[in-house]
Amino acid sequence: MKPKDRGRVVTRRSALVGLAVLGGGVLGLRGKSHAARLRPPGAAADGAFERKCIRCLRCVAVCPVKAIRFDSSLDLVGTDTPYIDSRERGCVLCMKCTEACPSGALETLDADPEIVHAEVRMGRPELDKDRCIAWKGSGECRACYYACPYPDSAIRLEGMLLAPVFDEDACVGCGLCDEACPERARAITIRPKGA
Repeated sequence: MKPKDRGRVVTRRSALVGLAVLGGGVLGLRGKSHAARLRPPGAAADGAFERKCIRCLRCVAVCPVKAIRFDSSLDLVGTDTPYIDSRERGCVLCMKCTEACPSGALETLDADPEIVHAEVRMGRPELDKDRCIAWKGSGECRACYYACPYPDSAIRLEGMLLAPVFDEDACVGCGLCDEACPERARAITIRPKGA
């Protein structure tokens, strides 16, 4: 072998060591899950949800507004389970996903608004008053209030500025307020239950 070719030769041993290191890194990433995610309505508790979900994508297929997302198979740190990114699209509480779930990862729930209001708790709202247009006094905005399926219960408007105030106990955590919050504010975050 010529001296200039020595740096280019890959031995079987170095190739196997390289693959082992790469595989270990991928498996290490795979073992980590995303921070807590907003799950579809009726989701079993964390841990049980991941065990019960068979990754069939039926909940994704039946969601009329495409609120339910699924990690890509190329996502090395994902959990491979359905979730909702409420900043992009909130849940409209139709409960079709709970009817479609064959494994019990999502408990079947009635879509009656009163039942949903009493039983569904996907997450809890957090409002950053320093970013909220109404609370800052930088304009009128009632987008979250108008988007909420339970106005005057889960959210109400207070004061001369008609600024939003959330009632965590009455909020279902659907994220429609988060989706509606204007881009320039982004004052609402829905924290998944247990987070």
